[in-house]
Amino acid sequence: MDNQGLANQSQFQASSRLDFSSGFQLHVSDWLTQLAPFQHAVPAWIVRVFVGILLLLSTTYCSSTIYFQLTRRENRVKGSRKVPLVPFWIPGLFHAAGLLNPADFLTRLAKQFGFEEPLLVKAGFFNFFVFAHPEHVKAVFRNSKRITNKSTTLFALHSLLDLPKGAVEFYRADDSGMSQTPRKESKTLPEHRINFLIANNLKQNLTSRLLEGLGQRYADNVQASLDTLAIGDEWTSLPDLFAFIQKVTTVSAIEALCGTHLLPLCPGFIDDLLFFQTNVPNFLRRRPSWLMSSAHRARRRLLDGVKRWHAYALEHCDCETVTLDDPEWEPYFGSRFLRIRQQYTLKLDKMTADARASEDLGLIFTSTSNLIASIFWMVLESIRDPKLHSQMLDEISSCGRAQGHSFDMAKLKEKPLIQSTYAEVLRLYVATATSRIAEYEDINVAGYAIPKDSYLVMYSRTMALHQQAWEQAGRVLRKPLDEFDAERFLVDPGWTRPRDNYKVGPLAPSTGTSSSERRFTMDGLLGVWIPYGGGDHICPGRHLAKHQMMLTTALLLSRFEFDLDDNSTRRVKPDMKFAPFGALPPTCATPFRIRAKEAGR
Repeated sequence: MDNQGLANQSQFQASSRLDFSSGFQLHVSDWLTQLAPFQHAVPAWIVRVFVGILLLLSTTYCSSTIYFQLTRRENRVKGSRKVPLVPFWIPGLFHAAGLLNPADFLTRLAKQFGFEEPLLVKAGFFNFFVFAHPEHVKAVFRNSKRITNKSTTLFALHSLLDLPKGAVEFYRADDSGMSQTPRKESKTLPEHRINFLIANNLKQNLTSRLLEGLGQRYADNVQASLDTLAIGDEWTSLPDLFAFIQKVTTVSAIEALCGTHLLPLCPGFIDDLLFFQTNVPNFLRRRPSWLMSSAHRARRRLLDGVKRWHAYALEHCDCETVTLDDPEWEPYFGSRFLRIRQQYTLKLDKMTADARASEDLGLIFTSTSNLIASIFWMVLESIRDPKLHSQMLDEISSCGRAQGHSFDMAKLKEKPLIQSTYAEVLRLYVATATSRIAEYEDINVAGYAIPKDSYLVMYSRTMALHQQAWEQAGRVLRKPLDEFDAERFLVDPGWTRPRDNYKVGPLAPSTGTSSSERRFTMDGLLGVWIPYGGGDHICPGRHLAKHQMMLTTALLLSRFEFDLDDNSTRRVKPDMKFAPFGALPPTCATPFRIRAKEAGR
C-alpha cells in the first residue's frame, strides 16, 4: 500500500472512531430520554449519580480516543516517535479490567490497532508498552543488558509457587543485573547475586553441548516406560492421547532431571503435580484461595514433598563443593545443576528450605507441563495427517541405530520436516507473553522513549498469526496461519531471504516441491517466532525441550501404530484459558487405538 493509501486509511479510521464517539454520545442522550419515566420511581440522587457516571465514562473514552488519534497522526505526519495511549473508559484504572484477561486483551489490541507502532497500556501507575512489530521486538531483545525479567519471574514464583516473602524481597533487592560483571551502581554483594546465579547456572548446564547425557537418560527412561505398557500387536483402545503421553513422559522427565529418589519419597507427587498444572491459570490470575482450596492443598503437598526430598538427598550427597568437572548426574539430586543450586542457596539466609522448595518445584513444573502439551500436539499432528505421518517415519527411520529403538539425535535434529513440525507446534500451540522491565533507567527502543520502571510486553501469538509479518519475511503461506502446516518453516533449495518487504497478497499455491527436497530455516523470523522469548533472557531450557519433543515423537511413531477417531479429533482445540502462560493443552480428551508395530510393518 502506498503512502497516500496509508494516509487515506488512517484518516478513515480516525473519522470512523470520531463518528463512533459522537454516536455514543447520542446513545447516552437516548438512554437519558428512556430513563425519564422512571425518575419518579427512583430517587433523584441515584439518577444523577448514574447519569454522571455515564457522562464521565463516555467523555473519558471520547477524549482518550481523540488523543490517541492525534498522537498517531503526529507520528505519521511529523515523523515523531511517541507511543500512543490506547483509548480507555475509566480514569485512573485505565485498562486494568482488560489486563485481567491479558491474552484476549493483547489479541484485540493487535486486531484493532495493528502492529506498526508500539501501544501504551496503563493500569493505575503501571505502564505497559506493547510491541508487536518484528523490528520492534528485535530492538527490545537487543536492549537485554538494560532490561530484566525479574518482576515477571517474582510474580510467578510468589503467585504460582508460593515463594516466601522474605525470599521475594531478597530477589528484588538484587540490583546487580544479569551480566557476569555486576552493574557499577549495584550495592549487592557478589554472593547475593541470586538472579545472576540462578540464570548462569541454568545456561551453563542446559546448553546444547551438555545435553547428551541428560537427553540420553531421558530417552532410556521413556524406553523403559514404554516397555512396561501392556500393548501388543492387537489394537488396544485408550480414552485419551494426552493422558497417555503424560503417563509416558512425566516420570521419565522428572527422574532424568531430579534423580530416582524424589518420587519414592512422595507417593502422590505425580497426581498432585498434574492437578496443580490444571490450576495454573487460576493461580496466576490470583483467584481467591477459598475458591480453589484443593489446588492450594495439592501445592502444599508438592512443596512439602520437595523439602522431604531435599533433606534426604543432602544426607547422602555432598553439595558443599560442586564444579563442572563433577558427574553430570547422580541418583539423589539428579542433574548436576541441581546440586550447584543447593551449593549457593544453602549459604544464603533468605533462601530457606521453603524458598528452595519453591525454586525446584518451579523447575519440575516447567520441565513437565510445557513439555507434555508440546509433545501431545507434535504426536497428534503427525498421526492425523497420513501424508505427514509417512514422511515423518521416513526421516525417523533414517536416524535409527542398529540396536533397538534408539536414534542418532544429531541426525534427528537436522531432519528438515521434523524441525519444521517442531517449530510449527511451538508457533501455533504456545501462547506466551514475554515481559521485561526497564528496571534501572530510561531506555530507548527503536526510537521510542521508555521511562524507567515501565514494562515491555510481547505476545507470541500476535506475531504467530500476523500474515503481513510472515510475508515480509519472504514466507509463502500455503495454509492460513491459524491452521497447522508442518512445512511452514521449509523453503525451496534456492530460497533467499528478500531484501525488501514482500507485498501482502493471497495465500500461495503449493510449488509441488516435496518436503525431502526443501530445507528448514528460521532466517528472517527473528521477532516473529518467539515461543521461548529472546535476548539474554531467552528460555535456558529450550535445547532440552527440543531434544525431548523430537525424541519422544520419534520413539512413539517408530514403536506403535495409532488410529484416531476423525470426529473426536476434529473437536480437539488448544485450551486458550492457559494463554498467555505457555504451551496450550487440549480442550478435551482424544480417544485413540494403539498397537505395537511388527517387524517390517
